Amino acid sequence: MVIDAAHIHLMLNHLPVIGAPILLLLLTIGLARGSRELVTVSLVLVIGLAAASAVVYLTGEPAEELIEHAPWFPKALAESHEESATVALVGMLATGALSAAALVFHRRTWGGRWLPRVVWGVLAVSTLLLGWTGWSGGQIRHDEIRSTAGARLPK
Repeated sequence: MVIDAAHIHLMLNHLPVIGAPILLLLLTIGLARGSRELVTVSLVLVIGLAAASAVVYLTGEPAEELIEHAPWFPKALAESHEESATVALVGMLATGALSAAALVFHRRTWGGRWLPRVVWGVLAVSTLLLGWTGWSGGQIRHDEIRSTAGARLPK
């Protein structure tokens, strides 16, 4: 079996969708407990997740090129997924950049307390964007989750 862009995209796309809410929870616990170590670990992992999100995004177009001529391929759904993926990527890259800034300024009193909370807020929004993107991507091949599928399913 040859592993191509479609395989890589499908294998990696779950990482941001599942990782973001887990890191949001981890950062929440760290902030609530006032645990500098847990907040630091969370911020480092957010940077890694932003990088992984970029890899997932970059494998999307080559994956589409491999299947776009299949008779079942829904072009409109793929375009919608691509648009939401772009927004989610921007969100995650912003989250990663803010996390890096929070790590750099964590020793300064003016940035050390509020910047991780800003990261939390942006990560919360990015988590929603990634969830939406994952859902729209799932619709490309899984017609059972499309909003019109309920009318076609047997009762």
